[in-house]
Amino acid sequence: MDAALPDTSNENANTSRAPMLRLSLVMMLAGSLLVGFSMGRWLAPLAAWIGPVLILRYARDHKVGSGYLFVLAACILAFLIGFGSSWAGLLPLLIVPILAVGFGFLWSLPYLADRLVGAQLKGFSSTFVYPLAATTLEFVLIRTNPFGAWGATAFTQYGDLLLMQIVSVTGMIGITFVMGWFASVANWAWENRTRGGEILKGVGAFGVVLAAVYTFGFLRLSLAPAGETVRVAGITPQSGMVLFNRFVADPAAARLEVQSHWDAYFGETVREARAGARLIVWPEGAGTVPFSDEASLIAQAQEIAQQYDIYLAIGMYAFDDGPDSSPPGENKFLLIDPTGAILIEHFKYGGRILDPYRVQGDGKLQTADTTFGVLSGVVCWDLDYPTVIQQAGQKEVGLILVPSNDWPAIDPVHSHMAAFPAIENGMSIVRQTSDGLSIAVDPYGRVLAQTDFFGSADRTMVAQVPVMHVATLYTAFGRWLGGILVVAFLLVVAYVVARAIIARPAAGT
Repeated sequence: MDAALPDTSNENANTSRAPMLRLSLVMMLAGSLLVGFSMGRWLAPLAAWIGPVLILRYARDHKVGSGYLFVLAACILAFLIGFGSSWAGLLPLLIVPILAVGFGFLWSLPYLADRLVGAQLKGFSSTFVYPLAATTLEFVLIRTNPFGAWGATAFTQYGDLLLMQIVSVTGMIGITFVMGWFASVANWAWENRTRGGEILKGVGAFGVVLAAVYTFGFLRLSLAPAGETVRVAGITPQSGMVLFNRFVADPAAARLEVQSHWDAYFGETVREARAGARLIVWPEGAGTVPFSDEASLIAQAQEIAQQYDIYLAIGMYAFDDGPDSSPPGENKFLLIDPTGAILIEHFKYGGRILDPYRVQGDGKLQTADTTFGVLSGVVCWDLDYPTVIQQAGQKEVGLILVPSNDWPAIDPVHSHMAAFPAIENGMSIVRQTSDGLSIAVDPYGRVLAQTDFFGSADRTMVAQVPVMHVATLYTAFGRWLGGILVVAFLLVVAYVVARAIIARPAAGT
């Protein structure tokens, strides 16, 4: 009798699975890299569309348990690539990996939701689970994240002005939904690649929506009215916070430099006023001053505003430099009109997690009516909280002034982020920045002027800025869209859970 041949089927299966497993891991790693290099300090808009497609493919091809762990690792890696270096110099070293794990976990949840919920739905309707989960996550994060809107998907699309216009209707989560839906539709098309007719209908539906978004953006930009402008100058003769840092190191020596530091700013203010600027903006902390000298230096600023008939917007940091200093510092924005009156005194409220000892602002935007429009102002990080800045749209602000101070690792992304609240709320933004990019944008996100602190000998930025408020659907009702999408996602989850509960008794019989 012939000897029985050994069964090699399992060996062949394992041999064929190994290359597929390696390919799958490589694709997910590529997805993680693409997502990481499209956010934070990087800007690669196309990568932000492709990366989630690859990660979602891996999540769907593997079991929930082990597959999810790799997806979680991919999201952590993406955070470290996008934001690790941005925060490493500002936060304690151990905090960065903790943030990476925390945000990586949150970013992984839409993939998990797609795997658990989307897999239970049939047909094209399953493609909505991932984008609904992604928009739900961002809706919650924008309202609870102590860092504000940092990490929002929409920021990866800076520069795509046609796409960016949709935020005037939906807010930033509109871009999140469209990009998430693209990833889901791409994977659905791959899974149903043998069903040509069905694929054409599904991909066609997504294509129609995407075309509508871009058509809306084209029409909005093409039909944008030309309004009157005002000449605005932003000046940064010295780093805004350099004097404060010197006070920390050597208070006695720094006190001798207060007047010369302010004289540098007054000198450029006069120069730009004589050149025709009606509104002049200083960066965050430019007006660094001990409490004991604050009144006299503000009086000088008021005198300059009166003498040259200008509006002067000053970023100030006032503090107690005495040996037993106990009062918290005041990081604030002052707007002085041509009569010398202080129209706005706004205290910074954003980023308190990094500076808990300063006077904390109440988050209520103040406005000032001028001959050329309604002005408002916040300080740097304040602009990163959409639920607060939406007050500007409601109050029909035409121009918001944002004295800011950044650092190299977040230059220029932090200033690029300003284009989105400008479009959402229909207002121009002038963000004068020390140690970063100064930028002026109109209500459509179009850049009017920009100057980088690190690449310019003369850091003055001059722009003709429209101060006409543009009404947006986001201001009227778009801010409620996020809540509607959250409800829609919860209804889908409830439907899947209810169907599973009902199916159990039937399976048991």
